[in-house]
Amino acid sequence: MRRLALVAGLVAALALWPGVATADGQAPMTGAEEDLGHSIPARVLSQEQSQGVDAEGRPQAYWVTAGNTETPAMFQVTDIRSRQVVFRERLPAGINSWASTFSAADGTVYFGMTEGQLYRWKPGDAKVTSLGVPYQGEGIWRLAAAPDGTVYGGTYPGGLLISYDPSSGRFTNHGQLVPGETYGRSLAVDEKSVYFGTQPRARMARFDRATGQAEQIALPAEYATHEVVYDMTLAGKYLLLRVQPSNDLLVYDRESGTYADIVKAISGRQISTLDPTGRYVYFRISSEGVVRYDLTTLTWTKTGWGPNAFPGSWAWIDMADPDFPGKSLAMTYYYGRIYVWNPETRKSAYVGEADLEGTPNPLQSLGRAPDGAIHVGAFLSPPGMARFDPATGSTGLLASAGQVEGFGTYGRHLVYGRYPDGQLLDYDIDRPWAYGTNPGPAVTIGREQDRPQAFAAVGDLMAVGSVPKSGRLGGALTLWNPATGAIDVRRDIVPAQSVVSLAAADGLIYGGTSINGGYGIEPTATEARLFVFDPATGKVVRTITPVPGATSVNALTVDARGRIWGLADGTVFAYDARPGKVVKSRKIFPVQKTMYGQERGLVLRDGRTAYASIAGALWRIDVPSMKAVKVVGGGVSHLIEGGDGNLYYTRSTKLYRWKF
Repeated sequence: MRRLALVAGLVAALALWPGVATADGQAPMTGAEEDLGHSIPARVLSQEQSQGVDAEGRPQAYWVTAGNTETPAMFQVTDIRSRQVVFRERLPAGINSWASTFSAADGTVYFGMTEGQLYRWKPGDAKVTSLGVPYQGEGIWRLAAAPDGTVYGGTYPGGLLISYDPSSGRFTNHGQLVPGETYGRSLAVDEKSVYFGTQPRARMARFDRATGQAEQIALPAEYATHEVVYDMTLAGKYLLLRVQPSNDLLVYDRESGTYADIVKAISGRQISTLDPTGRYVYFRISSEGVVRYDLTTLTWTKTGWGPNAFPGSWAWIDMADPDFPGKSLAMTYYYGRIYVWNPETRKSAYVGEADLEGTPNPLQSLGRAPDGAIHVGAFLSPPGMARFDPATGSTGLLASAGQVEGFGTYGRHLVYGRYPDGQLLDYDIDRPWAYGTNPGPAVTIGREQDRPQAFAAVGDLMAVGSVPKSGRLGGALTLWNPATGAIDVRRDIVPAQSVVSLAAADGLIYGGTSINGGYGIEPTATEARLFVFDPATGKVVRTITPVPGATSVNALTVDARGRIWGLADGTVFAYDARPGKVVKSRKIFPVQKTMYGQERGLVLRDGRTAYASIAGALWRIDVPSMKAVKVVGGGVSHLIEGGDGNLYYTRSTKLYRWKF
């Protein structure tokens, strides 16, 4: 919400800026805006889930299904026995939640938002209760309830441990438990201790609930460079923790202070609590399905149960069904699905997401395929990627595409980059979409790259610009051969900066950088750069600062004369390779800093007119005078030109067309 308010203020201020002209005296505006609707109209995504029971002991699953910038998230409750949603409420504020816990002490579910709000709901309540924003500027990223009812939370960007006492309504800030770690990413709590896992470096601390003192617990030496302690479960004397990127399960003996076992490469996310016998826990291994881990022998065995999903929460529940005697194991999945399995009868049950209410998906990338279709990527998109056909006006869905960061093309192929883990995919548009076959298996950039954002074709190669993982500096320029899958990764091509925009001309690659790395780390560079790379020699030909003081260089494009145009904060500039310098530059807009600039776009229509998306608006730029006039506002992002000659852009969850 604060970002939207800032954007609105910037847009209002543009009329006072010297480079921004009013409509008076300008050529008449041509064209009209068309609303093309929600590209992905209804996604069900609950990043975190929890399970509990109502007053009658009926098992329930709790979801906080994600919203968008226009529509807040929704809290929804599924009765697992009846398979029906028994409660739902649109929240007053907050879009995403990675924090949910059921407190057995008071029979209440608590959930926190990445925007900082904390809520609670007790089965039978007519409404969700807001507990406010405990600490301004801190998002809540994990919650866990202690046996006495105290609720603990981990935050970002402060990396704080916080707590809430339901009996007094008091919040306490226990501080940053691990110096320099910005995410409190995992929690486990018992009567005496809070165990706290961090990101962007995988670190663990134990907080003494009585004294308020914290001490770090070292991970085994081979995990010193790991990125996050993602999940924790207490099981008797053991603390089970899953670390990324290896996904290894570390079995920490709390009595001896040693690691009793390491299980390699389990599947995220959660590990179950102890089963009714007190001997076993359960987790998932991709190639084996759900396995049973014996805490006496420290070995695992297959169960034969293989749900096609990874667990977001586990609970031992009473199904009150003769096919599910005693306690059954229930597992939730973040797409709104529930899987139940009984260890005695080996029978299973499935509850789908159809009864949950979805929300239109926020859009975050646009690309034009060789056939002119507009492809639309969305944030954490379970449904997939949208495809809009300008000829028919119809929108379809390409399932399982994931969160698309950027697009490129070569021949009759559309290529795209996917978050997380810096994955590259190649789609032949002349063959039917069949994820896993067309596009085939992803190629992973590696070298700690996470977001492949920018693409440009040079000969047989695709140049890819990327942003590193959270807590890391140093993006990369990758030369990828889609035909063979071969990659050549040039990390830190501009030291400690990410590569966020690309263009190609005369066999050279032009790249724009951002001083920012992944989320959760402060930049060390002070100015974004424009670099020229020769793939024939594998060397950087030139590096310059196109706009002094700018933090990102975005939306590079090439004009008919071979000049490279770009946006850098509030400045439009042109770079000419022959003299090797910026030949035209003007600060058209007030300075608007952005981490990576992916929301910006620049389209050159002819020698006299350009269009840009910046500061939440679509602008027309008169190139000779370098003055701009606002075409439309309201949160415009991700501008591209379609094959039909019209402009396409987004606002939050919708695709728009400016039709000339």
